[in-house]
Amino acid sequence: MTRIRNWSGEHTWYPSAVHHPADEEEVATLVRRAAEKGTRLKAIGSALSWSDAAEPSGDAIRMDRMDRIVEIDSGARRARVGGGTRLDVLNEALSGAGMALDNFGSIVTQTVAGYLGTASHGTGIRTQLLSAHVEALRLVDGRGEVHELGVDRYAELFRAACAHLGALGVVTEVTLRCVDAFDLEERLELVDFDTVLADLPRLLADNDYLKLWWLPTGDEIQVYRFNKTDASRTKVGFQEWADRKGLSGLAFGGLAAVTRAVPRAIPFLLDKVQRFGFAPRVRVNRSDLIIPYSGSIPQHYETEYAIPVEQAAEALDRVRSMILAAEGYRVNFPFEVRFAAADDLPMSPVTGRDSCYLGAYVASAKWAPGYFADFEALMGDYRGRPHWGKTSSRDAADFAALYPDYRAFDRLRRDHDPAGVFRNPFVDRVFGNERGGNGPPPR
Repeated sequence: MTRIRNWSGEHTWYPSAVHHPADEEEVATLVRRAAEKGTRLKAIGSALSWSDAAEPSGDAIRMDRMDRIVEIDSGARRARVGGGTRLDVLNEALSGAGMALDNFGSIVTQTVAGYLGTASHGTGIRTQLLSAHVEALRLVDGRGEVHELGVDRYAELFRAACAHLGALGVVTEVTLRCVDAFDLEERLELVDFDTVLADLPRLLADNDYLKLWWLPTGDEIQVYRFNKTDASRTKVGFQEWADRKGLSGLAFGGLAAVTRAVPRAIPFLLDKVQRFGFAPRVRVNRSDLIIPYSGSIPQHYETEYAIPVEQAAEALDRVRSMILAAEGYRVNFPFEVRFAAADDLPMSPVTGRDSCYLGAYVASAKWAPGYFADFEALMGDYRGRPHWGKTSSRDAADFAALYPDYRAFDRLRRDHDPAGVFRNPFVDRVFGNERGGNGPPPR
């Protein structure tokens, strides 16, 4: 029996079979067979999500044989790639052609189709999600029919498929809009918490990309400013070298283990991490090598919500009060704050509004439930939309209220997957599961 575990170890799945199709026709054949037999099928990318979005309720498809760079068009600034292509591989290919993506997540080992499916993001209030940079894609729907989609070709289904949640079909190929290659200067500073809250509008206006990390119980926030530059690239410093070798991740993982055993040590140890692991620095390098985290990441748990950007400072202040007042849990991992420009994709967490992503992370399975429950309740005050690839307790009724185009997306889902081939517990939770059928969510 094949076992598949997600990255954090929260989910372990036992699909009835795992397929490795080499081309689109093989994918279509697998889907048609599942529809005829009344079974289920789920495409799994890198299994990096904390959520159960990729959980197979029947057979699984791994896209590792559909990882090719189909075309890099420097003149048109476009890249056409197989759905199983990893982002770090794509970034290298684009760099060689003098191009880059304008959106960078913290992790770049995901497949392109998987990254789009969970509407994953980087940071930058003037930068849209990678899903909004798609110019065209190819989708095998629940009937096994192949659709070539674009802005001018089946536009409604195209927009939905750019953030598909694994519910519309299998994305076999993607054409992405790119930009000319550029370098970034990263400037890390430690700034007083209240000063950051007061200055947040200016920080967003003055920087191309902005990210905040806060080690809970501390009085300072790590402010990462990323700006385009023509300055000379800097040499690799000790901290960056340690990150690339995985030493930083190992060290922080060890400290997290100590904090789980001795919770009262959390303030002291996080303060030392702040002073020695995140000292102020300046780096210059290729854009796709600056924003993504280059080291190994200790095992931990995540939930993340997108809220209107104008409410970010207030919400962050309330998060601080919530954590410092808590008695039933301790937070031993950085709290992350990132930003994204609005788009018009039906199931994008930033649809219709410039947004701030607030990420609550903790390196403890014991402390995660209480922390996440309190955090999710707070996010409800801001009509927060959860990241599709991270832990969330929201259900169909919540999503119907949070997403203006929710029912239009669900109609497309039912039209293009009438037999429920791509359903799994995640899809049933997001869109409802009336009487075990593939019908509409509760109204």
